Formats: sequence, C-alpha cells, structure tokens
Amino acid sequence: MATCKSSSRTGLDSWQSRKSLSECLRHSLENKMFTDVTFKVGREQKCVQAHRLIVSIRSGVFEAMFYGPLAEQDEVVIPEVEHDIFEQFLRYLYTDDVTMDGASVMGLLYVSKKYDVKTLEQKCLAYLSSSMTPDNACVILEQAHVFDEQELKEKALSFILENGYGALKSSGVTDLCHECLVKIIQAEELEVDEQAVFEAVVAWSESACRKQNKDVTDENRRQVIGEVIKHVRFPLLDQKYFAKNVVPTNLLTDAEKVKILTHWICPNENVSPFNANKRTGIIRQEKIIIQRLAGLCGFGCSCSSGADHGIMFSVNQNASLQGFQLYGPYDRPTAHYDARAFITDPTTDDVIEGSSVTKSVSVAAGTTTYDVEFPRPLKLSKDKKYNLLVNINGPKSLYGKSDRSTVQDGSFVCSFFNCQKSKHSNKLNRYTDVDEGQIPGLMFLV
Repeated sequence: MATCKSSSRTGLDSWQSRKSLSECLRHSLENKMFTDVTFKVGREQKCVQAHRLIVSIRSGVFEAMFYGPLAEQDEVVIPEVEHDIFEQFLRYLYTDDVTMDGASVMGLLYVSKKYDVKTLEQKCLAYLSSSMTPDNACVILEQAHVFDEQELKEKALSFILENGYGALKSSGVTDLCHECLVKIIQAEELEVDEQAVFEAVVAWSESACRKQNKDVTDENRRQVIGEVIKHVRFPLLDQKYFAKNVVPTNLLTDAEKVKILTHWICPNENVSPFNANKRTGIIRQEKIIIQRLAGLCGFGCSCSSGADHGIMFSVNQNASLQGFQLYGPYDRPTAHYDARAFITDPTTDDVIEGSSVTKSVSVAAGTTTYDVEFPRPLKLSKDKKYNLLVNINGPKSLYGKSDRSTVQDGSFVCSFFNCQKSKHSNKLNRYTDVDEGQIPGLMFLV
C-alpha cells in the first residue's frame, strides 16, 4: 500500500503557508505526503510513491488506469523505464519543471509518449531538434524513426547528409536500423567520401551481427548488410585503399571485385549495381591549399613540446578546413615528429568540437612539408576568426617567412593574423606570427 503521511503542524507556520502551488506539490511528492499509489520502476523495481489524482489530471492514460472501469490496484510495475527518468517525469507532472540533457531526453520522450503527456513530448522533441551534433544525429534519427516523428526524422537525416564525416564516424551509426542506414548511404546529397561510407558499413555490420547473436564472420556480415552494400560507391575508392582495406573483408564477391576492377581499366564498362558517380555533396567541394609562407629561412625552428605554434585566420566564404601543413626536418636525413593540434574560437577561447588531431610521422630528408588532416573537415563560417594551435615535438624543422597577410585563390580569400593566446595551450613559440614560423599551408574544401 502507498503511504499517507501528513504534517502535524497547523496554522500560519505550517509547511504549506509560504509555498506556491507547484512548490506544495513538489514538497508532497518529494516527502511522500498523502501518497496513494506506488510505481515499481526499472529493472530493479524501485518504489516511487505518488498521488493518483495529480498524475491523472496530467495524463489521460493514468486517468483510465486509476479511475476507469479497469482501474488498477495500489502498485503499478513499469520495468522498461529507469528510476531516475520516472522521477524526472513525475516532477514534471507535478511542477511543469524539467531539466533534460542528452542522457535523459530519450527516456523522457518514451515515457511522455507512453502516458500521452503532449507538453513534455514537445519539449523533448524541441530539445533534440536544437541540440543535434554529428555525434548524436544518428541516434536522434533512429529514435525519430522508432517514435514515428516524421519532422524530426527529416531534420536529423538532413543534418547527417550535411555532416557526413562526423555522423558516419560517430558511435551512433551502429544504433541505426537497416532502413535508416540505407536512407543515409544511398543519398546523393551525402557530403562524405566513400572511404568513410565503407568504414561505417563495416562497423554497422559487426554490431548488427552481435545484436542478432551471430558470429562476426564474413558471410554473416554480408548477410546483415543486405542491400546496403550496393549503395557504397566502391568505384570511387582509391585503388590502393580498395586492395588493402576492402578486399580483405570479403564483403564483396569475386564477381563484384572483378566488375569494379574492370570498370577502373575500362570506365565505360557497366559497373551495376554499384554507382560510379560522385555524390552531389562532394561534387561542389574543391580542395584549395593556401600557402601563407612563400620562402624558407636559412636556419632551423625549434620544435619543442614546451611551446605551441599557431596562426589566426578567417575566410571570405563558408568553407571547410580539411587540415594543415607543417615543415619537415631542417638538417637531418630523416626525423620523427609528434604533432597535436586543435582550433579555438578567439571570442570565447573554447576548443571547437572535432578539431583535435594527433599525428606521429617519420619525415624523410628533402621533404619540405607534410600534411596533417582533421578526423573530418571542419565547417568554417564566413569572416569568422579561428585560432589554429599546433604542438610539435621533434628535432628542428624548416620554417618560412612571408610578408603576405592575405592569400587569394580565385574568389577564395584567406586572411591571417597573429595567433591569440589560449588557456588551452602552452606559451607560443617565438617564431609564431603572421610574417614567419611553422604552419606553411592550410587545406580547405570550398
């Protein structure tokens, strides 16, 4: 039986006297006062006490449950809703107050739909719509599909297509159902290269085998992938990557491999069911390398991990930053460098999400520069300034000089400024400014 407990205090100094209605309701819920129903929630069936009348006023499902012809008894078991989620849900029913985050919003959306609390449901949907990132977009798409929320589903799909690199490299891609995976992989507008598409399909296939209690074998992975495989545009892959990374997975039959190989040799040969055309999201992206430093200096630049190299830059149109270049060794036949980098927003000094990269590289003599790419291209806003900070650990490197603070390639213009200090970095290397230093080039997709 649920408990009934009241205060022994009366009059002006009672607990009710200085509280609003919502405060009184919260107090009665938190202190289990006058409760008459117990919910057993979660796998552990923890007890949560509440008031039939209050929850029934907020939910027609509860009204039917407690006051309808088939009214339930004093205990209600809800094993699929975790204890903390149900407590947040009750708090909303009593006070209209809810604090949700990425960890709780899906649970709150489920329970609000289960008990037909439209106001909370809309809050959850609004939160998901406004807090979409490359890391959670696949999860949101799948949940929108499960709950048949068409508007949110379309928005999540559009977001994924525009942020293909981050979305397909996120852990959430393995949460997708087969139908949602197909919608993404087959889309012409997907802004991503086929290597990322293939790797996402491999990760998804391994997860799908485990979910279906199947051994992760080549045969089972191909079986669970099904029609998804034909939407990977294998003819667009680099041939060395295909040989080293695709062939060993055995996801393609021998006949399919021969068909792709034949197409590379004779491009007019039919490669069906595979598509050999670039996706429209990739066609409009042109790679541009902006060289900010025009000439080399005659002596080496220190590459100590105790100091950072950096440059501030802005571009005159929306673009993506694919990576940057660093100088090779100054006076050694070969050299090994460990480079760590990230980008900050100079106005807030916050590190921009997805901008952290670490690269270890052995550079041969005569190599003037080497490339460092971010895990995915970073979207840049027109005329906004960005700080690129790079920590390089290794022997002395070459470094350059130039008097150019603006570099133009066609209609694309990149402007450079002295790097701004950041709380996230060490002191700046003395060679770091607009006129000289490391970071000779930036690689953009426009």
